[in-house]
Amino acid sequence: IRPIVDHEKNECIFKGPQDTLISLILRSMTLKLPLKSRPYPLKGGIQYYAWGDKGAIPKLLGISNEAQKPHAEFWMGAHPDLPSTLLDVDNSLAIPLDQAMGSAPEPLLGEQVMQRFGATLPFLFKVLSAAQPLSIQVHPTKEQAELGFAREQNSMPPMDVSERLFRDKNHKPEIIAALSPFYGLCGFRPWSEIRDRFLSIPQWAPLLDGIQETPQSTQELYRRVMELDSHQRQKTLEPLLRDLHNRHQKVAFERNDPSYWLLKASASLSTSDPFDRGLFSFYMLHLICLEPGQAMFVRAGVLHAYLEGTGMELMANSNNVLRGGLTTKTMDVEALLAHLDVQAPQTQLIQPTPGSLKEPWSRFVTPAREFELQCLMTTDQSLSLDQSTTGPEIWFAAKIGNTPSKLMVQEASALVMQQGEAFFIPAKTQVRVEVAPETTIYRALVPDT
Repeated sequence: IRPIVDHEKNECIFKGPQDTLISLILRSMTLKLPLKSRPYPLKGGIQYYAWGDKGAIPKLLGISNEAQKPHAEFWMGAHPDLPSTLLDVDNSLAIPLDQAMGSAPEPLLGEQVMQRFGATLPFLFKVLSAAQPLSIQVHPTKEQAELGFAREQNSMPPMDVSERLFRDKNHKPEIIAALSPFYGLCGFRPWSEIRDRFLSIPQWAPLLDGIQETPQSTQELYRRVMELDSHQRQKTLEPLLRDLHNRHQKVAFERNDPSYWLLKASASLSTSDPFDRGLFSFYMLHLICLEPGQAMFVRAGVLHAYLEGTGMELMANSNNVLRGGLTTKTMDVEALLAHLDVQAPQTQLIQPTPGSLKEPWSRFVTPAREFELQCLMTTDQSLSLDQSTTGPEIWFAAKIGNTPSKLMVQEASALVMQQGEAFFIPAKTQVRVEVAPETTIYRALVPDT
């Protein structure tokens, strides 16, 4: 019986006697096959969230989108919500990456990573592409995630319960590196700027009544606007939206003006709730524009939202989100407020540390222990390098010119790297890389310390 991979369904089909028990036995045996120290093609999965762009990810991956579905995120990792598939081309096998980790964690992760993070891939790698604003959101700390996950496990065990806030027990620091001009909101502005903006809007000025000038002023005002009922929100927001719309019709707002994005977010809202409480955040948070190659790091407790653009996103292996508006998903205002950290550094823009002839990868350095993002770019010249991994890595070809690049190890056929393809490279792997001209490769790894 020879297993044949069905790449569309991410599963093995066993040609031969159609015996369910035999198939199950063979499936369990495939997960125990020894994995070699070599790169493996990695088949990621797509999340079709409503805010996603219909064209950017399909173009990047070289796939069609005849149904015009919003391709919001392309996941590369082992998170149980959407694990990628490890393709063993030598044995014609396709193994979900989280199952492969469970079967052979040490060869894939390495002893050092296992000692620090256990038998799981500590990061989740994505391509994110937004055509509409995402929900305003904040992520918990590690301790908060563990407590929240345990509490919800006891009160609502099924993982698909829509009211669930904690999908896992991990925190979610993250970095986004722009592939196109990328707009977002991140972190509260200084109190004086927020106060002056509210005072300039007649219907908003009364929201400041009774708030003293203290380090807690911002959080107190944010609580006040988040707790407004639907009638109060309409009374406060409707005149502003009407005024902004009229002004925009006469002289269009520039994209570096928060009013442009407030109007765009308003236009994307459901008609059943056009006065979403998340609209207040556009005048309270920093508006960020990243040019291609620039990045932003988001800590736990920092309120943020991505507005438009495509980027490489890397985070701790988590899907925990507490939402603060611009969403039809579950919102818990008390939980959101409890996880805000207004005192933490609110924005952290990152320029990559340039590479060198000896180490050609540029690095996006962050405080995260679970991940580091690196980038390798060539122009009109090819590049050859010998790469050694200490822990698990995922490589993604964001751009490939007319000639494909190659990954090679001893006594194995070369793997051809085309644009939009991902590869998982286990710990302690020696690989020869032939990088073609006009190539951009992003690399997710676990930093040594």
